[in-house]
Amino acid sequence: MYFFAAVTSLPMLIACVAGLVLVRARARALPPRTTRLATAGLAALLASTVASMGWQVALPFLIRKDMSLYTMAAGVQWVLTAGLAVAGLGLLIAAVLTRSAPAAGPYPAPQPPFIG
Repeated sequence: MYFFAAVTSLPMLIACVAGLVLVRARARALPPRTTRLATAGLAALLASTVASMGWQVALPFLIRKDMSLYTMAAGVQWVLTAGLAVAGLGLLIAAVLTRSAPAAGPYPAPQPPFIG
């Protein structure tokens, strides 16, 4: 019964795993820095999702046992999952914005006309 609460995080879990598979499959076509940042970001989001799912399953047991244990665990869980989610999102944004140097073509790039 308590495991159904974790099902709400299942789409995020699937998206993170699929993203990791896609990034690793395209690793040779992507710049190395982009691949590293995207992999680290998706791994952080995956860890945050798994921790959140674990919390959702453990929550009823903690409430039954001791309310002070619940309060302490809730604080630790919040800091952990929030930190991982923010770090993962930041790393994914950095991966998208990271570009390799453009390939030099046979002709110089066109220059804008002088306006003066």
